[in-house]
Amino acid sequence: MTIPVALDCAGRIPPQLRADTAGAPPPSDNSIGAWVAFADAQTGRLESANDRSATVLWIVDRCEAESRTVAVRLASQRPWWRRLLPGPRQ
Repeated sequence: MTIPVALDCAGRIPPQLRADTAGAPPPSDNSIGAWVAFADAQTGRLESANDRSATVLWIVDRCEAESRTVAVRLASQRPWWRRLLPGPRQ
């Protein structure tokens, strides 16, 4: 039995989570301090990208869970035409 469930999981992901996370700009000079600042900024960008990825996965997981809930509920309902027949309600 096919159960049409129209949940648009991809549509629930906002545009700001779809955008790429740009890397930190490279250091302007070749000093150790500039490279340390660059590495720190790059790490911050990586943490931001990982957080966005986790958020997207959470949104899709919740959407799929809702989809499964709806599918189970629809599968357990009687067909519409069974309501037209006399007899016990199954």
